[in-house]
Amino acid sequence: MTLFKMNHPKSNSHQSTRRDKTVDSVFARRSFLAIAAAASVASCAGRQSVIAASSGEAVRVQCDPSHAVMRVRIEMDVKGNVNVPGDPLVSRKSQVTLPIQSEAVLDYEERYRRPIGAVAGSPITAIERYYHDAHSASRLNRTQSTIQLRESVRQTQVRRDSLPEVVYSVEDYFTNEELSLLRVPVASSALDRMLPTEPVRQGDKYQPDKEALTSILNLTAVEATDVVVEVVEIDADSVKFQLKGKVEGSVEGVPTSIKTVGKLTFDRTQGVCSWLAMAVHETREVGKAEPGFDVAATIKMIRQPMAKPVALPAKPATIDIEGAVPQDRLYVDLQSKRVGVSTVMDRRWRMMSDLNGNAMMRMIENDRSIAQCNLRPLAKLKSGQQWTLEAFQEDVQRTLGDDLNDLIEADQRVSSAGLRVLRVTAHGQVQGVPIQWILMHFSDDDGRRVLATFTMSGDSIDAFAGADMQLADSLSFLEQKSSTGDDAADENAAASEVASKSTFVGDEEVDSASDIR
Repeated sequence: MTLFKMNHPKSNSHQSTRRDKTVDSVFARRSFLAIAAAASVASCAGRQSVIAASSGEAVRVQCDPSHAVMRVRIEMDVKGNVNVPGDPLVSRKSQVTLPIQSEAVLDYEERYRRPIGAVAGSPITAIERYYHDAHSASRLNRTQSTIQLRESVRQTQVRRDSLPEVVYSVEDYFTNEELSLLRVPVASSALDRMLPTEPVRQGDKYQPDKEALTSILNLTAVEATDVVVEVVEIDADSVKFQLKGKVEGSVEGVPTSIKTVGKLTFDRTQGVCSWLAMAVHETREVGKAEPGFDVAATIKMIRQPMAKPVALPAKPATIDIEGAVPQDRLYVDLQSKRVGVSTVMDRRWRMMSDLNGNAMMRMIENDRSIAQCNLRPLAKLKSGQQWTLEAFQEDVQRTLGDDLNDLIEADQRVSSAGLRVLRVTAHGQVQGVPIQWILMHFSDDDGRRVLATFTMSGDSIDAFAGADMQLADSLSFLEQKSSTGDDAADENAAASEVASKSTFVGDEEVDSASDIR
């Protein structure tokens, strides 16, 4: 794989005034890319294996921990294939391979935070971040799409006490598409961990350890690596490195293989890694929540210390750095435009399909399927008309038929969105496997109705942890739109899926009555 070319930035003393002015500006793309500097107070610590040494004066490549606020710009191009299985709960084997091409830009400033009492240069465990821009344009097979980060979620916080890092908005909730946009193959806050821990000479080679690569590549774990970094040039202003190798690791339980080649520049004047260019070839297996892929990506990153923040608050935010990630911020905004509903659920939930007449979400944790929720629009009632709880219970009994053992409970409420919610919990067996269903009927005063059916195996009830109450409290109807020819085709496809009795699978495949009525 050939690494793309990018001019190395240069630094000199008379540029400092221009840098300050640029930091205080809006950072136009052209001027920002022309600036040569960057930094991170990320840790430079970690064990490394020196595998070759050359003669000459040894130089210590040392980060300056005083740089607490950084400006970062990342440009990324991706080309390759997405591997889509027929049903990832049954088999990881790909049934459809679709070409993908994507371009993304992220431009943000970030403030690094460490636990109270931590020494300078220790690993960063929390970050305040503001995205000035984050957008992507992609083409999957014949479908084009764009993602633009909304204004309401640009002020974020990031936790890195466990990996991959967790990013959440302080004002609103991300969509899954926005979360995917913000996931990049290289963590800007950890880039300095690629640096050598001992003095080096030109020609020296060393190997970053697994822990450093896990943090830099934002993985859950690295099982094996042969990545080698070589010192290719040392002068008064900078130290330049080349890196090459392979990493075998995993992301939230899904195996991934990464081949990379790249160039890195360390600015000796400012004491930061200022420039990175990498080519990455990643092959990731199919997961329960996301398809697999085989893609080649080019990543360009520049980083610059900031004397003061532009968009971040002047005073650091109050963050319980040593405490757990605030669970009330770890929700995701899910929408089914075809069924016409919106809801806020915890991040284990993904919208897996969205067709007219049938949308489906799954709850997945560490690549294990916990539950499934099918959403179906029902025939509209006359204005002011409502179903009774008793009528809904009778309908549930007819729906589940011989699979039903008993109805456990039934209740009704009015949600915070003003919807009337009927809820029935049922227990039964399918092919000898214990199954629990939770069926919920949502309706408004205009007669609009939606049926939500949760399906889970008996051993997943504890992990499910009352997700139906999340749905009951947050589901709302979207504004209605007129149907199109494409919608009609999707509706026919959904009808076929429902007629064939779609399946829910925990760790074992079972039939589900969740979308039969």
